[in-house]
Amino acid sequence: MSGTSLDGVDAAVVRLAKHRDRIAIDLLGTACIEFPRQFRQALLRATEEPLRVAELADLGCVLMHYYNRALADAIACSGAKAEAIGIHGQTLWHQPESHESFGIECRTTFQLATPAIVAATFGVPVVSDFRTADVALGGHGAPLVPILDWELLRDPTHCIVALNIGGIANVTVIPPKATVESICAFDTGPGNVWIDAAMHRYWGKRYDDGGRTAAAGTLITPLAERLRTIEFIAAPPPKSTGRELFSRHTLEELLAPLDRAMVPAEDIVATLTWFTAWSIAENIRRYATDRTTIVVSGGGANNATLLSMLERELPGARIVRLSDYCGIPESAKEAVLMAYLAYRTLGGLASSVVSVTGAHRSAVLGSITPPP
Repeated sequence: MSGTSLDGVDAAVVRLAKHRDRIAIDLLGTACIEFPRQFRQALLRATEEPLRVAELADLGCVLMHYYNRALADAIACSGAKAEAIGIHGQTLWHQPESHESFGIECRTTFQLATPAIVAATFGVPVVSDFRTADVALGGHGAPLVPILDWELLRDPTHCIVALNIGGIANVTVIPPKATVESICAFDTGPGNVWIDAAMHRYWGKRYDDGGRTAAAGTLITPLAERLRTIEFIAAPPPKSTGRELFSRHTLEELLAPLDRAMVPAEDIVATLTWFTAWSIAENIRRYATDRTTIVVSGGGANNATLLSMLERELPGARIVRLSDYCGIPESAKEAVLMAYLAYRTLGGLASSVVSVTGAHRSAVLGSITPPP
């Protein structure tokens, strides 16, 4: 998996087996490969600027090089033999809402990947392109993680909210005794995307380590009030978003007046961190309850200031990290998801959740590339 944070590739080796009414998930090994700075910047440009086809093709080839490295490391760590591989690719475009192009109604999403390269390297089938089938059926194609959240976290007596804070934040609301059809899931707004962008803008750093920069700042009330007005936060689900809405360009427009006023950069990071916490909490208040267990994963789980702000927004909630709740490391969850989705696809099992994506019907997700 490589996500909207554009920081690298996470890989996981997972043994899956049907066990009564659940699929047992046994994590055997993990690995992470960071993208070099120049390649990360090239991917970021690809999300925001036009590219020549030749550049796009080369980016896909290079991306698979890093996927292969991460996969090889994870397989070596596990001591197991891979039977199949699921890959997400890098989302460069996501516009599932209906729009017109050349006079034709379109719903589009694009994850950069060349699965044949991975299939040729490891000699096993590769499942990829998990979003387009749902989009073709009128859905958002996102988020993908709710069915894994349901598999891992459903509880007979308690409401659980699975919260993933990557570049974008998303939640899965799992009521007691939940069926797949009864869960609710959607993107809440930005996760780390604007925090990371501000850290790079002012200090050349990739992220706010532990939330220490945000902890040193104070809230900028005018900026906070302007952020509250972003319509996506209060929009009803199904909803999904990405860098199309929470882009560097939009952030620059928000920050330009503060630069002229010489506002401390720490205050800006603190306010963007608050906005992530507030937007997550606002959606939980609307669609769950503030008295629930929130299981946190993703890179944002390492931001102590962000989690502290979330606790203040939801004082009645119990917030716990995924690793403490079910033993899967926070950073590995989305890689585990890719394995889980590939397992379901190869078994002919539907993975899209109509109540989440808004599609006309559920579908088996992904395309299978056999080894050459």
